Amino acid sequence: MQFRQVQAILHSWFGIVVLWSVFLIFFTGSIAYFRTEINLWSKPENFLYLKAPPSSLESAQVAYDYLNTHAPDAKRWRVNLATSRMPFNTLEWQDQTSKYHKLQDPNTGLILTEGRESLGGDFFFKLHYSLYPLPDVVGRMLVVIVGVLFLIALITGIFTHKKIIKDFFVFRSFKGQRTLLDLHHITGVVTLPFYLIMAFTGVMIFFYLLMPMGIHQQYGENGIKKFYSEIQYSNVPKPAEDSGIQLKEFSIFSRQLPQQGSNGAVLEKFEVKNPNTAEALITFDYGYNKLITFNNPQFIFAANTGKNLSSERNLHPVAQISSATYGIHLGYYASQWMRWMLASLGLIGCIMLVAGALLWQRKRIKQHNKLSYTVVSYLNYFTFLGLPLATAMYFLANRILLASLEHRVQYELFIFFMSWIGILVIPMLVKMQKAIVLAFILTAFILWMTVFSPIFLSPQAFIFNTLRHQQWSVAGVDLVFIFIATGYIFACYYFRKIKMREVAK
Repeated sequence: MQFRQVQAILHSWFGIVVLWSVFLIFFTGSIAYFRTEINLWSKPENFLYLKAPPSSLESAQVAYDYLNTHAPDAKRWRVNLATSRMPFNTLEWQDQTSKYHKLQDPNTGLILTEGRESLGGDFFFKLHYSLYPLPDVVGRMLVVIVGVLFLIALITGIFTHKKIIKDFFVFRSFKGQRTLLDLHHITGVVTLPFYLIMAFTGVMIFFYLLMPMGIHQQYGENGIKKFYSEIQYSNVPKPAEDSGIQLKEFSIFSRQLPQQGSNGAVLEKFEVKNPNTAEALITFDYGYNKLITFNNPQFIFAANTGKNLSSERNLHPVAQISSATYGIHLGYYASQWMRWMLASLGLIGCIMLVAGALLWQRKRIKQHNKLSYTVVSYLNYFTFLGLPLATAMYFLANRILLASLEHRVQYELFIFFMSWIGILVIPMLVKMQKAIVLAFILTAFILWMTVFSPIFLSPQAFIFNTLRHQQWSVAGVDLVFIFIATGYIFACYYFRKIKMREVAK
């Protein structure tokens, strides 16, 4: 058997084994690029407070003063400052018994009402890397195994397609199996660098799950936190033990902070460890703007003296590679347009996966009475049409469930997973071709309902009102829903047209 034949077999079987899992990971990852906007969209009660935030230092002053007054004895404060994407301060603190998470208007210092309980876009981020709600270790291990197998499928795919560049410029429409192969080639070439980078960096991030013995031997059984602390800093600064315990006024720190860091980075967040104790440290982190690594500008002070403490970043090549791995994969450096580009590449790659799965199925159409063919066709339907429908239902649930409903997050997740599983009922009742058409129409209808249901339930979240008030972040989410719903209608028309041509032949 020749080398290319071996690669083709590996590509086909490794690809089909992980294909549905990879689709889930990349579909949710593409959505997660906009999880901040979705988080904002999912809390319509806060739309009344949407306005341009003040400077980052002014926002930090407001958050610092609130926490020093209302959580002076907490173990830790963490504050993500208001930005154009999320125009509210996000305050987190922890005391001896509980953890707290609040949104604050940076212009007035007002703590916003809890509003409706929802995971928003964070759900897709968690589903992407840990298959939430599975236990973290189990979900991450499954994701990293899928990532390794997907890397093998990608590399063998390069060797399999010896005319990969030539085939990129060929697309034969309405040619059945040939069309699927051309579509698989074109989308594969477009997304190959992106998928190789994302798959590799994703596996590297969870390297400690694949190869845990090195860290265990060097740092102990639970040494992963110590490892990451060492890889960030050459030395960890410590305040003087003989200093007082009272926190200094914020102006003591702000006078020593620049308005902008290197590469135009601005203050993005700050953290206070052990506030109002002799060990209190306050750390100011500047944004990842244009920085792929996490070696962003950082300033650390003894919080009870105001003294600027020297902290040395670990600039060893291994540490830099580790930092860049996270930065590339998470895309924190990306501008708005770059996030659109990355999300688009992720979705184009999903089309590659769909074309590959349908091509695998098409090649075996003569075996359609066999159990394996039936299982693959149902898995294709469940994944490629069920996941988008369940996602649409998740967004609709955010709008139609009562804001005061207890355990609301659990209800949203229940609707998501039950909608996903429930879609399998359709092909059991009607033929697969009609089931596909119904899935297209149903998903489009749910998305339209999501956009227009606020007319009666929460008028401030209705798209005409958000557009009128120039609330572009939240209006943009609804506009994307309208665009996708329209695309589904065209996809339904295109699918019916293909089937009519096949019948005519």
